[in-house]
Amino acid sequence: MTTSFDNCGICTLRNISKLPVVWCSDCDEGLCQDCREHHSFLKATRNHNIIPIAEYQKLPTFIANIKLHCSEHDEKYLLFCKKHNQLLCGKCVISVIHKDCKEIFSVEDVVQNAKTSVAFTEIESSLKELRENVILILEDRQKNVSSISTSKDKIESEISAIRKQIDHHLDKMQDHILAELNKTVDNSTKQMHSFIASLNKNQSEIDQCIKDVETIKKHATDMQTFLGISHLERVINKTENDLQTWIKGDSFVHTVVSCQFNTSLQNISKEIITFGKTIVDVQPCELSLQKKKEGQAQSMKVNVEPKTSIEHMSLELKTKISTTAFNVSGCGIFPSGNFVVSNFDPSYLLFFTSHGIIDKKITNVMPNIYDVACIDNETVAIISYTERNIKLLSVKSGKTVRSIETSFSSRGLTYSEGHFIVCPDKGQLQEVSLTNERSNVIGNNLVSNYVASSGNNLFSKKRATNTIVCHNRIGNLLWTFTNKNVLNEPSGITADEHGNIFVVGGKSNNVVAIASDGSTHKILLSETNLCNSPRAVCYNSKLKSLLVANETDGQAFLYSVNNE
Repeated sequence: MTTSFDNCGICTLRNISKLPVVWCSDCDEGLCQDCREHHSFLKATRNHNIIPIAEYQKLPTFIANIKLHCSEHDEKYLLFCKKHNQLLCGKCVISVIHKDCKEIFSVEDVVQNAKTSVAFTEIESSLKELRENVILILEDRQKNVSSISTSKDKIESEISAIRKQIDHHLDKMQDHILAELNKTVDNSTKQMHSFIASLNKNQSEIDQCIKDVETIKKHATDMQTFLGISHLERVINKTENDLQTWIKGDSFVHTVVSCQFNTSLQNISKEIITFGKTIVDVQPCELSLQKKKEGQAQSMKVNVEPKTSIEHMSLELKTKISTTAFNVSGCGIFPSGNFVVSNFDPSYLLFFTSHGIIDKKITNVMPNIYDVACIDNETVAIISYTERNIKLLSVKSGKTVRSIETSFSSRGLTYSEGHFIVCPDKGQLQEVSLTNERSNVIGNNLVSNYVASSGNNLFSKKRATNTIVCHNRIGNLLWTFTNKNVLNEPSGITADEHGNIFVVGGKSNNVVAIASDGSTHKILLSETNLCNSPRAVCYNSKLKSLLVANETDGQAFLYSVNNE
């Protein structure tokens, strides 16, 4: 199939096949040498933008594919509507959509100096900045790989030195520790190489964008440049989001391999049965990345909470509360220790002091409240099963202070570090920024009722099942937990600072703790403790407190969580 620059556009209309030598951006077609001369003499076309066809073919695909004529009326774009951020032809401007629009400008005025505009200059600067940041991260990752290899060599030397001091009794144990070491190093380096491969891909994309920008500056028209800016911005935003995901996730931790030797090796022939244990220690890593938009370098830190076992986890009842709610849907704990419980229908919020004394009741703010999330001591967020927004309420006044519009009604809600994770009534999980209210689909195909987050991992209850699912923010499934005998009809879910999660079983009448890797579980509360059908649960990491609220009997319980 021929393209628009395979043949002269004018000759093609005359059923003549001639190769074009130039491209007219205003006419949006190629011209052969003869047609080019006529084109340059005509009064209507003599001032059109002409470039050699070879230079046109160098333009990025998204620039070359930009149409300069209205697809609906087949007329050239002449105007720009600021209200709808849309180009218009002469017929568009009198259409129903735009007839009342006040701010309509000439295209020539809008696209003038697009290549030197602040937006385009910022894109060019941001691309270079992103490339430099990716290079810095690549160098750091390569150094970490090298340090792991060095640690491996050092450990092997220590193992060999110790091995020479004892007899053949250690042969079996030496083989075991070396195998464990190699496996650990292989796993660590494999993950880093995978991450490095992703970074290399991002670097290639950024390099291509930088080349595209240079080509655009040389050969694209102002119109093409103006319309191409949005594509470049999407590439930048995607790469920046990737970097932030890496910062928040487990991909950007500094792995240190060491070995903990048995101090009783001297008496090995009598009492030692293991050689030692390979330890992987992930430590905070700091890189100074450029962040021109904020006017300064950004120090990137990755804080890694030490993992804890749920084996010794226990709960101590602090307060038992009669909430008077009889259709509980959600609950939350404020930093102060006060807490809130939501009722689905009729829809209202109940606020309590840290001692379980009711403080106030707020009604008529949103129908069918499905879940709540505490932002700070002054603000609580709520979502509705029927409304398409996230409302932020003042705890003091009970009034709506802000409403974040969404394209969906919602079920579960959680909040962490400036972002909401929301379970739409239909469709995939969404991340909504509190700062700019942007919404992004999180890469998984799960439809969930409730959700919790810890670091880069998300935990949710797969709708219409008894399955708890853990995945990262790009959609990779990490583990699932299904055991109907232990957890039947789970609903509310929350996570602690170590990535362990607490899930309430509505039909099994219990609260179950599941380890951060999904490998083990522990029943913390049973029907004896909870009375009847628990529905909502919330954990506060600073207070080490767990709040559990029953759905129908109005009972709620506040516990201290002990990990020793």
